[in-house]
Amino acid sequence: MFDAWAADPGASFQAAELDGVVVGVQRVSPIARGVMYYEGLRVAASHRRRGIARRMLRAAVDEARGLGFERMRLYTDSADAGRLFTAEGFKLLTDCVTWTALRVEGGDPPRLGSPAEAGNLAERLRQDPALAAYGGIVPDWRGTQDVDAALLEDLANQGLVRVGAGGRGVALLRAGARRRLTVTFLGGSGAALQDLLTALRFEADSADLAGVRILAPTHHPAADDLGDVGYHLAEDEGHAYVYALEL
Repeated sequence: MFDAWAADPGASFQAAELDGVVVGVQRVSPIARGVMYYEGLRVAASHRRRGIARRMLRAAVDEARGLGFERMRLYTDSADAGRLFTAEGFKLLTDCVTWTALRVEGGDPPRLGSPAEAGNLAERLRQDPALAAYGGIVPDWRGTQDVDAALLEDLANQGLVRVGAGGRGVALLRAGARRRLTVTFLGGSGAALQDLLTALRFEADSADLAGVRILAPTHHPAADDLGDVGYHLAEDEGHAYVYALEL
């Protein structure tokens, strides 16, 4: 990951130096028009509790503001880091927990969404309370992008959109699943969504994955649907927090 970050010409990779020694790193990259993404903040254990992380964060914010960006977003699974971001003016967009289910044999995987239906799916999601619960974004550590027609079209082109009957259930997947099929956004409710959730377990089996992992806001409106088809809240997997700062 470090090598990929350092080699990325579209991002700014930064290091903090103290007395000739690198003691911290961070990275900023544009993910959408007017939106800068902040990630990778690390401070050496030997130099923590000295205000280095705060100074680094402020430098990144100043850079994004100076470049004319309108907002900054970040993803973290650390509640301690969240306190730093909140103290610096960031607002919590969404707090997601993890639901999991084992794979199931014998059924058909879900239908792949096509780029041509991105607009209709986006319009349906705009009326879905799940979108507000997610803060309007995808809680993915690779980039917290807006859930809109452009994103849906892009993900559909990558084969990462799954759709329930009549478009009444939508799941957006993270690329590169290794152990479990990971859903970073779940929209819809009722029978169509339950069928989609079950079909995702079939897909995990066909892909020889252990099961399905879904990032869902703590108050996702379809929590009952998840439980009804065999998904369980994974208490030991922590939270996924997304924060945003208006610049």
